[in-house]
Amino acid sequence: MNKLHGVLGYAGLIPFVMLPILFQLGYLQSQGWLISYAALIFSFLGGVQWMATLNASTKSFVKQTISVSAMLWAWLWLIVPQVDWLILAGLSFWIMWLYERVSFKALYSVEFMLMRRNLSLVAGTSLILAGLL
Repeated sequence: MNKLHGVLGYAGLIPFVMLPILFQLGYLQSQGWLISYAALIFSFLGGVQWMATLNASTKSFVKQTISVSAMLWAWLWLIVPQVDWLILAGLSFWIMWLYERVSFKALYSVEFMLMRRNLSLVAGTSLILAGLL
């Protein structure tokens, strides 16, 4: 992982921080933007997992299936608007990080796992707080 990966990763937190603030300031459409952005990023994380399984010395049906399931789960956040997904989405970010911490520790660098922890903590917490407010 190079420095640019870190800069871009942490820059990806800007919408997770700014959109709940905008919602509190009265921009009601920002809540929809937040869940859309969360779905995009969660799908991206599923893609990262899928890519990691391509490079793994042993292929894992479970890891490959979970990586694609993450994308489908996030898609539900978009196509079932009757559900308030913010808290579930936030918990999903935390659960995905815990899953990766155990299942991908041999495939991900320590530096990447540290960044993933930080990003998931902020993204998940932001979504949960937005759902509670």
